[in-house]
Amino acid sequence: MNKWIKKSIEIANAPGYLDKLNKIYVMNVNPERPLDKDLEQSIQKAFKDKKTKKLIKLLLEAEVFPVKDSYIGFIRAKEEAIDQNPETIKRIGERLYGLGIERLLQEATRPKETNRQLGSAFRQWLPSLGYPILEKDEFTKAKGIVFLKGSDNVLKDYAKKSLGCKLSKGIDVLFKKDDIYVIGEAKFLTTPGGEQDRGFDDASKFINSKSGTAKRIALIDGYIWLESNKGIYNKIIKSNLDIFSALLLKEFIEAL
Repeated sequence: MNKWIKKSIEIANAPGYLDKLNKIYVMNVNPERPLDKDLEQSIQKAFKDKKTKKLIKLLLEAEVFPVKDSYIGFIRAKEEAIDQNPETIKRIGERLYGLGIERLLQEATRPKETNRQLGSAFRQWLPSLGYPILEKDEFTKAKGIVFLKGSDNVLKDYAKKSLGCKLSKGIDVLFKKDDIYVIGEAKFLTTPGGEQDRGFDDASKFINSKSGTAKRIALIDGYIWLESNKGIYNKIIKSNLDIFSALLLKEFIEAL
């Protein structure tokens, strides 16, 4: 078993794991996203009058649509689809009316989901490790332990163009220790079952891709380290990949 996997299992099963993890993946209580008063009144009137097309158009002006529906993204991008797809609009309308006006307005102002902020939370935590986080030009010239500053796509572009890594999506961290470059993904797996399997399989695929000169790691936290999840746990302990808890990142860097 990879020593970093062993250490991760020990940390995750010891007292205080979640308390320590909360310093990385901070679960903030998010504020509601209120509607403009005129917009709210217009929504109430369209709802009362059963003007479904107008109701949907008004609700698209809000930050969040009241019901989760796979077709809303397309309609946001092409509003004329409202007039072109009467059966879909009728179906969505029935869902909206089924909520009732009070619940509909409540859902239209609901806070941003916490799990959508986990990637940014990880990046906000990185400075606490105490290493410089530099723009591309400074990063390239710097010696010692330094991190590249930027979004997941900025990091991906640098890894592709400067390190020859073939990547299909953004990455969460890119750093170097002198001439050793490391790229990595960070995940907090919040739900047992399929999400864990996909998280581990994605991490394995990412690390096993040998393109480029950078070393690859996956920083995974959550249910994945618990022995009670037999299937995925057995995969992990048989793995020799650099998959480990983000809590071990500083120790890993110092050991390079």
